[in-house]
Amino acid sequence: MRIRVALVDDHPVVIGGLQAALGSIDDVEIVGRGGTIAEGRALLARDDIDVVLLDVRLPDGNGIELVAQSSRDDGPAVLILSSFETPQYVAAALRFGAMGFLLKTAPLDELVSAIRRVANGESLFTTEQVRQGRTGLAVLTQREREVLRLLLEGHSNDEIGRRIGAARKTVEKHLLHMFHRFGVASRTELAIRADREGWLDVPPERPMG
Repeated sequence: MRIRVALVDDHPVVIGGLQAALGSIDDVEIVGRGGTIAEGRALLARDDIDVVLLDVRLPDGNGIELVAQSSRDDGPAVLILSSFETPQYVAAALRFGAMGFLLKTAPLDELVSAIRRVANGESLFTTEQVRQGRTGLAVLTQREREVLRLLLEGHSNDEIGRRIGAARKTVEKHLLHMFHRFGVASRTELAIRADREGWLDVPPERPMG
Protein backbone atom coordinates (compact mmCIF):
# COMPACT_ATOMS: atom_id res chain seq x y z
CA MET A 1 0.00 0.00 0.00
CA ARG A 2 1.16 3.51 -0.80
CA ILE A 3 1.61 6.02 2.02
CA ARG A 4 -0.36 9.17 1.23
CA VAL A 5 1.64 12.23 2.28
CA ALA A 6 0.82 15.95 2.47
CA LEU A 7 3.43 18.72 2.65
CA VAL A 8 2.95 21.97 4.59
CA ASP A 9 5.74 24.53 4.09
CA ASP A 10 5.70 28.14 2.91
CA HIS A 11 8.91 27.86 0.86
CA PRO A 12 8.15 26.76 -2.73
CA VAL A 13 11.73 25.50 -3.16
CA VAL A 14 11.36 23.22 -0.11
CA ILE A 15 7.96 21.96 -1.27
CA GLY A 16 9.26 21.38 -4.79
CA GLY A 17 12.35 19.58 -3.54
CA LEU A 18 10.37 17.32 -1.23
CA GLN A 19 7.81 16.55 -3.90
CA ALA A 20 10.52 15.66 -6.43
CA ALA A 21 12.52 13.55 -3.95
CA LEU A 22 9.55 11.69 -2.46
CA GLY A 23 8.00 11.24 -5.89
CA SER A 24 10.78 8.77 -6.67
CA ILE A 25 9.80 6.50 -3.75
CA ASP A 26 7.54 3.66 -4.84
CA ASP A 27 5.43 3.41 -1.71
CA VAL A 28 5.01 7.19 -1.13
CA GLU A 29 2.42 9.35 -2.87
CA ILE A 30 2.13 13.14 -2.45
CA VAL A 31 -1.61 13.88 -2.25
CA GLY A 32 -1.67 17.43 -0.89
CA ARG A 33 0.40 20.53 -0.26
CA GLY A 34 -0.05 23.83 1.53
CA GLY A 35 1.87 26.80 2.83
CA THR A 36 -0.29 28.35 5.55
CA ILE A 37 -1.98 27.45 8.84
CA ALA A 38 -5.38 27.49 7.12
CA GLU A 39 -4.20 25.15 4.35
CA GLY A 40 -2.52 22.89 6.90
CA ARG A 41 -5.71 22.72 8.94
CA ALA A 42 -7.66 21.66 5.87
CA LEU A 43 -5.13 18.94 5.09
CA LEU A 44 -5.23 17.59 8.66
CA ALA A 45 -9.02 17.32 8.38
CA ARG A 46 -8.87 15.09 5.31
CA ASP A 47 -9.47 11.35 5.52
CA ASP A 48 -7.28 10.41 2.56
CA ILE A 49 -3.92 11.42 4.09
CA ASP A 50 -1.69 9.17 6.18
CA VAL A 51 1.21 11.49 7.06
CA VAL A 52 1.60 15.28 7.12
CA LEU A 53 5.10 16.76 6.92
CA LEU A 54 4.62 20.04 8.77
CA ASP A 55 6.93 23.04 9.01
CA VAL A 56 7.06 25.05 12.25
CA ARG A 57 7.35 28.62 11.01
CA LEU A 58 4.52 29.50 8.66
CA PRO A 59 3.56 33.03 7.53
CA ASP A 60 0.30 33.12 9.48
CA GLY A 61 1.33 31.25 12.62
CA ASN A 62 3.16 28.28 14.07
CA GLY A 63 2.68 24.81 12.63
CA ILE A 64 2.75 23.17 16.04
CA GLU A 65 -0.44 25.10 16.83
CA LEU A 66 -2.19 22.87 14.30
CA VAL A 67 -1.13 19.76 16.21
CA ALA A 68 -2.28 21.32 19.48
CA GLN A 69 -5.66 22.24 18.00
CA SER A 70 -6.32 18.89 16.37
CA SER A 71 -8.67 16.67 18.35
CA ARG A 72 -8.89 13.80 15.85
CA ASP A 73 -7.57 10.49 17.10
CA ASP A 74 -7.89 9.02 13.61
CA GLY A 75 -6.26 11.91 11.75
CA PRO A 76 -2.99 11.85 9.80
CA ALA A 77 0.25 11.27 11.67
CA VAL A 78 2.22 14.53 11.93
CA LEU A 79 5.96 14.65 11.38
CA ILE A 80 7.47 18.05 12.17
CA LEU A 81 10.09 19.01 9.60
CA SER A 82 11.95 22.16 10.65
CA SER A 83 15.11 24.16 10.04
CA PHE A 84 15.43 24.78 13.79
CA GLU A 85 15.86 22.07 16.43
CA THR A 86 15.31 24.21 19.53
CA PRO A 87 14.36 22.49 22.81
CA GLN A 88 11.10 24.46 22.80
CA TYR A 89 10.09 23.19 19.37
CA VAL A 90 10.97 19.57 20.12
CA ALA A 91 9.25 19.64 23.51
CA ALA A 92 6.11 21.27 22.10
CA ALA A 93 5.95 18.85 19.17
CA LEU A 94 6.08 15.92 21.58
CA ARG A 95 3.61 17.32 24.08
CA PHE A 96 1.05 18.39 21.50
CA GLY A 97 0.88 15.06 19.71
CA ALA A 98 3.30 15.01 16.77
CA MET A 99 4.86 11.62 16.00
CA GLY A 100 8.38 12.90 15.38
CA PHE A 101 10.68 15.84 14.74
CA LEU A 102 13.26 15.97 11.94
CA LEU A 103 15.50 18.69 10.56
CA LYS A 104 15.05 19.63 6.91
CA THR A 105 18.68 18.68 6.38
CA ALA A 106 17.92 15.01 7.13
CA PRO A 107 19.03 12.65 4.32
CA LEU A 108 16.27 11.36 2.06
CA ASP A 109 16.60 7.77 3.29
CA GLU A 110 16.15 8.96 6.89
CA LEU A 111 13.07 10.99 5.92
CA VAL A 112 11.51 8.09 4.01
CA SER A 113 12.15 5.75 6.93
CA ALA A 114 10.53 8.28 9.26
CA ILE A 115 7.46 8.56 7.02
CA ARG A 116 7.06 4.79 6.93
CA ARG A 117 7.44 4.46 10.68
CA VAL A 118 4.96 7.19 11.66
CA ALA A 119 2.50 5.88 9.05
CA ASN A 120 2.72 2.59 10.93
CA GLY A 121 1.87 4.32 14.21
CA GLU A 122 5.42 4.47 15.58
CA SER A 123 6.76 7.48 17.48
CA LEU A 124 10.17 8.72 16.37
CA PHE A 125 11.07 10.71 19.46
CA THR A 126 14.36 9.64 20.99
CA THR A 127 14.98 9.19 24.70
CA GLU A 128 16.72 12.57 24.74
CA GLN A 129 13.80 14.26 22.99
CA VAL A 130 11.36 12.70 25.44
CA ARG A 131 13.47 14.14 28.25
CA GLN A 132 13.27 17.54 26.57
CA GLY A 133 9.52 17.10 26.32
CA ARG A 134 9.33 16.80 30.09
CA THR A 135 11.84 19.48 31.03
CA GLY A 136 12.62 21.60 27.97
CA LEU A 137 9.35 23.43 27.44
CA ALA A 138 9.39 27.01 28.74
CA VAL A 139 6.00 27.16 30.43
CA LEU A 140 4.70 30.73 30.75
CA THR A 141 1.52 32.20 32.15
CA GLN A 142 -0.58 34.29 29.80
CA ARG A 143 0.58 37.49 31.50
CA GLU A 144 4.22 36.39 31.30
CA ARG A 145 3.75 35.78 27.58
CA GLU A 146 2.36 39.32 27.20
CA VAL A 147 5.27 40.83 29.12
CA LEU A 148 7.84 38.80 27.20
CA ARG A 149 6.32 39.64 23.83
CA LEU A 150 6.49 43.37 24.61
CA LEU A 151 10.03 42.95 25.92
CA LEU A 152 11.06 41.30 22.65
CA GLU A 153 9.51 44.26 20.80
CA GLY A 154 11.93 46.54 22.67
CA HIS A 155 9.59 48.20 25.17
CA SER A 156 10.80 49.48 28.55
CA ASN A 157 9.24 48.28 31.80
CA ASP A 158 7.20 51.48 32.03
CA GLU A 159 5.91 51.01 28.47
CA ILE A 160 5.08 47.35 29.12
CA GLY A 161 3.15 48.37 32.23
CA ARG A 162 1.09 50.89 30.27
CA ARG A 163 0.40 48.36 27.53
CA ILE A 164 -0.88 45.67 29.91
CA GLY A 165 -2.51 48.05 32.39
CA ALA A 166 -0.16 47.30 35.28
CA ALA A 167 2.31 49.17 37.48
CA ARG A 168 6.02 49.13 36.65
CA LYS A 169 6.68 47.13 39.85
CA THR A 170 4.25 44.47 38.68
CA VAL A 171 6.15 44.16 35.40
CA GLU A 172 9.43 43.93 37.32
CA LYS A 173 7.92 41.20 39.49
CA HIS A 174 6.95 39.16 36.42
CA LEU A 175 10.43 39.59 34.99
CA LEU A 176 12.13 38.60 38.25
CA HIS A 177 10.03 35.42 38.39
CA MET A 178 11.18 34.55 34.88
CA PHE A 179 14.80 35.41 35.72
CA HIS A 180 14.76 32.98 38.64
CA ARG A 181 12.83 30.24 36.86
CA PHE A 182 14.99 30.18 33.75
CA GLY A 183 18.34 31.04 35.33
CA VAL A 184 18.97 34.35 33.58
CA ALA A 185 20.26 37.59 35.07
CA SER A 186 18.90 40.41 32.91
CA ARG A 187 16.20 41.54 30.51
CA THR A 188 18.66 41.22 27.64
CA GLU A 189 19.61 37.65 28.52
CA LEU A 190 15.96 36.72 28.91
CA ALA A 191 15.08 38.24 25.54
CA ILE A 192 17.99 36.56 23.74
CA ARG A 193 17.18 33.14 25.13
CA ALA A 194 13.43 33.48 24.52
CA ASP A 195 14.03 34.55 20.93
CA ARG A 196 16.66 31.88 20.22
CA GLU A 197 14.58 29.05 21.71
CA GLY A 198 11.24 30.21 20.31
CA TRP A 199 9.40 30.49 23.64
CA LEU A 200 6.53 32.44 22.10
CA ASP A 201 6.46 30.48 18.85
CA VAL A 202 4.37 27.65 20.26
CA PRO A 203 0.94 27.67 21.91
CA PRO A 204 0.53 27.52 25.70
CA GLU A 205 1.18 24.13 27.23
CA ARG A 206 -1.53 21.53 27.60
CA PRO A 207 -1.13 18.53 29.91
CA MET A 208 0.43 15.41 28.48
CA GLY A 209 -2.12 12.71 27.80
